[in-house]
Amino acid sequence: MIEEKISLDSGFFFGKGAFETILVKEKPVFLEEHIKRLNSGLGTLGINKTITEEEVYTEIENLHCRNCVLKIMVSEKNTIFTTREVTYKPSDYEQGFSIGLSEVRRNAHANLTYVKSFNYVENIIERDKIISRGHNEALFLNTEGFISEGAVSNIFFIENGVIFTPKVKCGLLPGIIREFVLRSSLDMGFKIQEGEFTLDRLMEAQGVFITNSIMGIMKVVKIEDKVINENSVVSEIKGYYDRYVESYKG
Repeated sequence: MIEEKISLDSGFFFGKGAFETILVKEKPVFLEEHIKRLNSGLGTLGINKTITEEEVYTEIENLHCRNCVLKIMVSEKNTIFTTREVTYKPSDYEQGFSIGLSEVRRNAHANLTYVKSFNYVENIIERDKIISRGHNEALFLNTEGFISEGAVSNIFFIENGVIFTPKVKCGLLPGIIREFVLRSSLDMGFKIQEGEFTLDRLMEAQGVFITNSIMGIMKVVKIEDKVINENSVVSEIKGYYDRYVESYKG
């Protein structure tokens, strides 16, 4: 349930908490995967709480959440559910996104790198900086110089029909849609490879896209000043994802 009163616990004082943002159509999309990741994060943080699917469905009904974003925030003494509108518009997908490079480097050796925790402000600060420069999303390299992830997204690129994406150990949050793409690409007959990739290699890609649970699949049309061509593989994957999400509409 939504807490009528917020308790000042370690989530408030130290950022010891985990969250998930879930796309809800008529039903929540990838709910099982979101709950699994949330509970795993709580375990990593040492928070002795478990969120259930039944609990989430109850709050979706209480909040009358349809065609919206559900956010769950969990700390030692608080479990908070909120909703907001989906801000991505059809024009965003038609135009595609521009990515700017952050000067911050991801630490692949830090445990919190792999938890969707309350300690998220660095992502927001860097994304705001990049947006102020005229881009839509920030891209992080890791401390070894390999591409890692976006501020709110995972990244993929295409070479000769093969899909490439940084491996999790590059210091990235293993996104729900990232995992969907890994599975679905094989089903669609595409080869996919996880690894360590340089920025130069990304800049020479024949197609690039980013993913998260709310935007789904978004093509990238520019990285810094480099124009990225559209690619049919990206279009096919987006179409496959969009058709899959249709099944949650009723």
